[in-house]
Amino acid sequence: MKKYYILLRLLLASAVAVSQNYIDVLKVTASTTSNNQFDSSATNTKLNELLVDLTVPVKINNTSAILTGVIYESIQTKLFADGNPKNFGSSTLKLGFNKQLNQRWSATVLALPKMASDYNSFNSSGFQLGGIALFKYKKNDNLNFKTGLYYNTESFGPFFVPMLGVYYQSPNKKFEANIMLPLQADVNYKVLPFMNVGCNFNGQVRSYHLNHVTDANPSTYVTKSTNEVFGYLKFNITKSISLQTKIGQSFGRTYKIYDEKDKVTVGLPATFIGNKRQQLNSNFSNGMIFQMTLLYRLHL
Repeated sequence: MKKYYILLRLLLASAVAVSQNYIDVLKVTASTTSNNQFDSSATNTKLNELLVDLTVPVKINNTSAILTGVIYESIQTKLFADGNPKNFGSSTLKLGFNKQLNQRWSATVLALPKMASDYNSFNSSGFQLGGIALFKYKKNDNLNFKTGLYYNTESFGPFFVPMLGVYYQSPNKKFEANIMLPLQADVNYKVLPFMNVGCNFNGQVRSYHLNHVTDANPSTYVTKSTNEVFGYLKFNITKSISLQTKIGQSFGRTYKIYDEKDKVTVGLPATFIGNKRQQLNSNFSNGMIFQMTLLYRLHL
């Protein structure tokens, strides 16, 4: 058993696709909210989410690795003030490779085909094809810079996200900053051997195909857009296993439903270019988010 564990660590250590000095092999996140009120209504809804993210890199040689994994996402909330809670989500396959170009530069290309829908029927409307191209420049063992592009065929149309980031860890390994704008940012400090205090930001734009949410529009999609800021405590159970408890707040959160044929020309992180779409539902308010994350991390 020990030799298989050592082999797994060697395979994971060979995956230089990560921008930091570790690999998050498994991340399980569950979150819920306080009651969120719909616009122009006394009706409230909660938002419950579950995210499971698994990454398994496989070594090819000393400079290359194949990247594999899966992402499962489940969301439950009301989309109409007078409706029942709706379940929808996505299942994503991660498949790509990482290449060490020289002592400073490495490149990662990752395909992300997914099914994003309410799973009431399986057809091409719920299928999306995305990918990431990322380049990393290693300044030293504690500092690197990143740039890249994310693309996905969302239900509303093509979506592009240019990315720019930096990773830094202090020489004593107590302070860490991992930033990839405009998608995410995380800063934390180890106050005790078993505990880190931190804050992070997540920005998301995603879409999901829906079936029969209204009689007039049997085929629709919902676009999720939110910015979330969290403060958290991370409890280091072992060197590899940790538990994060988070309290956060959403900003600009919307779950907008549109007819399947109502699309834009192109989507960017801060804007949509093209025809103005007709929203079929009402928004509900921003609010507090309570989140817990179980993390299995291997340090390189």
